[in-house]
Amino acid sequence: MKNFHITKISQINQVQLKEFYLNAFKYEKNIHENYTWRYRLGFNNFEPLVLIVNNKICGHAGLIPINFKINNKIKESIWFTDFFVEKEYRNLGYGNLLTKSWMEICPLQITLCNEQSLKIFKNLNWAYNTKFIRKIKILDYFKILPFFRKLRSSNFKLSEEIDELKITEVNNKELSKIIDLTENILANQKIGFVRDENWFKWRIVDCPYRNDILLLNHKDNHLIAHIVKKNNLNVLNIIFSTQNISSNLIKVLSIFSKKNNIDYLAFIEQKNNVTDGFFPGERKLNFAFNSKNSANISQINNNLDDIQYIDSDLDFF
Repeated sequence: MKNFHITKISQINQVQLKEFYLNAFKYEKNIHENYTWRYRLGFNNFEPLVLIVNNKICGHAGLIPINFKINNKIKESIWFTDFFVEKEYRNLGYGNLLTKSWMEICPLQITLCNEQSLKIFKNLNWAYNTKFIRKIKILDYFKILPFFRKLRSSNFKLSEEIDELKITEVNNKELSKIIDLTENILANQKIGFVRDENWFKWRIVDCPYRNDILLLNHKDNHLIAHIVKKNNLNVLNIIFSTQNISSNLIKVLSIFSKKNNIDYLAFIEQKNNVTDGFFPGERKLNFAFNSKNSANISQINNNLDDIQYIDSDLDFF
């Protein structure tokens, strides 16, 4: 191994760090410019790590700090995100060292990861399951063909509301309802992510793409949606829902999407049978987690049943 060290991002030249982010991660530019928001810097005093080889940033292990309720106690936890090692430094042990250093930040760690990253976590004795799937509904196959994409604009314009579906921009009144419902739900559970007022303020009110977020209400279900625009296509990510997304709601959202120039509808749900995740538009999610307390691992594996787009970095991909 060459001369290297691992350090916090606060110790790195900020111009150099932003340049690295732009080259390493293919997110929208505003995400890079607002990385202090992205990594929730200042909450629980946790921050991402970088790998420095010969004074150059060659690797990165990001995180999103959260509070996690387990066995009716609030624990500090971190989402593992934005893991990257430059190609020429892969398969040399740097990724393993970077991950181990990252694991020392907080005793409870969680992630949604691809197969390549899962191999690293397995080698480090993380637990994992595939209880959740990401569903992507293509609303009009004809419109997403490359030729027809060039002929249309990706601009989203809210044209009308659909029966039973109320749509508003982010506002304190509606968001307060969602916060109250979410906190009441967690109060009756032994395990779950702490999505409280502080968390919603960071994740929704302060986020750099707030103008692309809608609050939806369908009967007694309150939802948060993010309009993602890419390559002349519009995606409606249902990033949060206070209830399970029913088949009837999917029909209503599909009608709404078609009338508002939306091409894809995406959300996460729990697997209900063995065939879930194998159909077109469905993809299994690797949920990996680690704790020094084996009882915590068992609790998470057996009882955690609510993961949504809003929780991790999945909304950015």
